[in-house]
Amino acid sequence: MGSDPFPPQGMGASELSRSGLVPRMGVMRRLCVGLLLLIPIQAGAGLLGLTALDWSRDGQYVLYVDEGEVWVGLAPEGRNARPLTEGAATDWARFGPGDWFVYVAFSEQGYALWQATLAGERTLLFSQDQLRQSGALPGVELIARPAVSPDGTSIAFIAYADGQCDLYLFDLPSGTVRRLTRTPGPVDTPDFSPDGRSLAFVGLWQVGATLSWDLYVLDLVEGDRIEMLTEDPFFDWCPRFSPDGEWIAFESSLRGPSDIHVIRRDGRERTAFTFDEWRDAFPCWSPEGDEIGYGSLRSYGWLILASKTS
Repeated sequence: MGSDPFPPQGMGASELSRSGLVPRMGVMRRLCVGLLLLIPIQAGAGLLGLTALDWSRDGQYVLYVDEGEVWVGLAPEGRNARPLTEGAATDWARFGPGDWFVYVAFSEQGYALWQATLAGERTLLFSQDQLRQSGALPGVELIARPAVSPDGTSIAFIAYADGQCDLYLFDLPSGTVRRLTRTPGPVDTPDFSPDGRSLAFVGLWQVGATLSWDLYVLDLVEGDRIEMLTEDPFFDWCPRFSPDGEWIAFESSLRGPSDIHVIRRDGRERTAFTFDEWRDAFPCWSPEGDEIGYGSLRSYGWLILASKTS
């Protein structure tokens, strides 16, 4: 795995499949018991550039990014999908509470964090130039991967500044930015725990002789306590907390093609949730925690699927 802090997202595939419960030996077992197509697409055609997926907290909508634009469709099948941006050139979007979401897009002021509603209204929260001019992040070169806290008052994001990629926290009421980490390597894809006290993320850090993307959890209460959940030479990516905070779903290339895995919050009971020949990525939980949505890269486009967790 290279040292690029923002590895390219896959392009490509589509076809609906179904599978039954298939137990596996040891701690790894398959949980995927049925697939549900979320985004209706024509036969032989898929989403060409899926780079993000989220499930609204009220369970009504799915939000996704395809070829640089943010789209929304009705959950769970994704009917009546429509674009929410035009010319955004973004690769990430996440829901907040209610009907709003956040994303980063490039603007005349550099990279900018936007808050937008499903009705089409949008508000600039801050830009790269504003961070520089205010002194909050004078050397910032990139901002990306926003994630909204459960109460909607904070947004975690990553920023590359002064040669270092770290996690930051933007406080919506005050408009202030606070640095969360000073890490030994790149970090990415943050996600809040349901109680807002922890932040899951991935880090590309040297651990012994291994340099790979692994899962970590930052304790936001103690501030500097970081717990490592995975330690392997594989690509672990995009952690998402379950609604009860007990599990974290993520993408892993443990066996070659990426699958969706789940792991307990304390790092125990790592489990393969999908097990197929395709790249499965961008997991997101239904509000009840009874399904996990994810993108599946097939030979001619991305499918967005959902599987029961039990």
